Amino acid sequence: MQIISKGLTFTYNRKTDFKKHALNGVDLTINEGEFFGIVGETGSGKSTFIQHLNGLIFVEGGELTVGDVNLAVKDKKEKKALKKRLKELRYKVGMVFQYPEYQLFAETVKEDVAFALKNFHPEISDEEREERVRKAIETVGLDYEQIKNKSPFELSGGQKRRVANAGILVSEPEILVLDEPVAGLDPVGKKRLMALLHTLHDMKIVKTIIIVSHDMDEISENVERVALFSGGKAVMVCTPKELFLSDHPAVKRLGLPVTAFASKKLFEKGIEIDSNFKVNDFIEKVTEKYKNL
Repeated sequence: MQIISKGLTFTYNRKTDFKKHALNGVDLTINEGEFFGIVGETGSGKSTFIQHLNGLIFVEGGELTVGDVNLAVKDKKEKKALKKRLKELRYKVGMVFQYPEYQLFAETVKEDVAFALKNFHPEISDEEREERVRKAIETVGLDYEQIKNKSPFELSGGQKRRVANAGILVSEPEILVLDEPVAGLDPVGKKRLMALLHTLHDMKIVKTIIIVSHDMDEISENVERVALFSGGKAVMVCTPKELFLSDHPAVKRLGLPVTAFASKKLFEKGIEIDSNFKVNDFIEKVTEKYKNL
């Protein structure tokens, strides 16, 4: 499923004195199969944009298609047809908001993970539902038998995050959108969660992964391409390396990943390190450089 946005606009409270232009003409294409990043300052339009992708916010102006679903319908007949397709779209586009563990609510892990299946596909048999729940829980690296009957609120922060993700994966989405996926996790938890996302992507359990993040180290290390949002627009769409080498004011305000910052300081000392800013590549290039000095 490819995502194509052309001139997408949206205004909050548009009929009041408190109107705020959140999106001011977003042009952005995210290809099927990408591990994609979205960055930008608070208020740049990132969260508003991703909420359009499965119809949580309806298109106000411009164009937006997700797969074969046109979300920018105009007349009443088209809007009625779209509403019938939203359930299917939300099944295919999984949305994980910041601190998803706060959305856990059921008495047991098993019930919590099963909720989406019961909601989207009530016709599925109990046996098939349990198997899908088992698969989702095991996919996120948890032991199904050990954890299925536990209360979600007894779990550690990292485990809660994994259970919340299992609740999305049980629907087997084609696109997974995560808003600040590692926020609040310790370094080990961050590493484990990002490793899980790469496993899901590499094994094509989820075809396309989109992460929204303020963590530039996370962006430089994980995504193939990144969109920089500023003033309600995607002002740059490029590789992480191109982003962090740019002189766009919004990039300067976001800061640099550690590797890019170190490269800059070394360059000021007359040592040029040409890396893609991923940690392993940076270390390899620095090692090569010092061997040749």
